This record gives sequence, C-alpha cells and structure tokens, in this order.
Amino acid sequence: MIRLEHRSHAKECIDDPQVDTGTLRQTYQQIKSINVYTLGYWPTMRAVAYFLKRYGSNRKIKILDIGCGDGEILRRIHDDGCTRSFSLELTGIDLNPDIISSAVTISPPDINFIHGDIFSDHGNADYDLIINSLTMHHLTNQEIVKLTQWMSDHARIGWFVSDLHRHMIAYYFIKCFNSLCRFNQLICHDAPLSVARSFRRQEWVDLLTQAGFNLDHIKISWYPNFRYGIRYEKSL
Repeated sequence: MIRLEHRSHAKECIDDPQVDTGTLRQTYQQIKSINVYTLGYWPTMRAVAYFLKRYGSNRKIKILDIGCGDGEILRRIHDDGCTRSFSLELTGIDLNPDIISSAVTISPPDINFIHGDIFSDHGNADYDLIINSLTMHHLTNQEIVKLTQWMSDHARIGWFVSDLHRHMIAYYFIKCFNSLCRFNQLICHDAPLSVARSFRRQEWVDLLTQAGFNLDHIKISWYPNFRYGIRYEKSL
C-alpha cells in the first residue's frame, strides 16, 4: 500500500514537453470527463461566483487562469458570465504551446490565451481575480510560495486556488475509476500521482505562512470531492 504521509516528488507524464500533441489533447478531454464526473469544477466556479457577486455588478472584471490547460474552466466562466450578464475579460496562460494552440481553437474568440511562463513572460500585468485550478500540485513547495506571492501582488481583489486533497480514498478511487473508464496510459499514470503530489490542510497553512500571508485574509475550504479551495481576498 502506498504511503501518503508526505507529498510525492515523482514527475507526472503530462509535464513532459515531449508528449505528442494528439496524446495531450486526448488527455485533456479525458481530464474534462474526470472533472465532470467528480465535480472537479465546482470549487472554482463557486469561488468565481462569490467574487463576481461582490465586485462584478458595475464594472468589467479581469480574470487570469494560471496553468489554464485547454481553457475548459475559462469557457465555463465565460458561459456563466454571459448568462448572468457580467462583463468579463478572461485570460489563460500555460507553459505548453500545443495545449494553448488547442485552447485557442476550441474557445470563444474573446478569451485570450498566452503561451509562456507567468514570471518571465507576463510579470507586469495586473488582474482583478487570479485563479489556479489543479496546477499547484505540479509545483515544488518553493514554487508554490513564489506563485502565491505573485498572485497576491498582481490581483486587485484576490485569488483562488483549487487542488486535490492527498488522501487514501481519493488515491484508490481515481485508480479504480480510471481503470473502469479505460482512460489512456498517461491519465492512468498521472491521476493517482496527482493525488500523491497534492496537499493536506496543514501543509497549505504552512506554505501560506511561509509566503507571508495574514491567515485572517485566507479561507481554506474542504470539499466532499476531496478538493481544497484556498481563497484570498484583499481588504479594499
């Protein structure tokens, strides 16, 4: 039985820049299916709705998604925003040029996508809200500290992170789920590893404390689909 006391440092296949475009696009379609079945979009959509209700009534809200993948969460925010008559300016950034190309192809033209590194290629831009869904577990602890600090510096109203809860139930559920659904080998390798690379509540407290945050401005929520949501809201 795998031990999950500490975060795994094993590498996920999806982070390999040599993964071919066809496999990558198939993988993101299968990730979408997993997120639909496991309510994976729920924490982020709920957080965005919270921020829009508080701040979006009378002005355009600029939202950045870091590690946007093929843009699925931005498309959902776009559709929801249109339905509720919010004015949104949506941007996604990702390190992988092939998946950004795919995102541009399958997304509405008013969603902006950037291929690049958030620190070296996009360091001077500011947004109202910054989101990050299922990206943090791909990073080291030091990178997480740096990224949360960057988000705080570049978000006018706040930011929200959604990621997995490292737990035996989540780990073995996703292994069985992938096997039953016959997902590709990349998903079968990476999905349980994503859980093993993810977080427990105290680890989030420690990382945010290390990053210098006042925890009075942080809300850490646990969701029954074994996700944590971390919401940071500035005092305006």
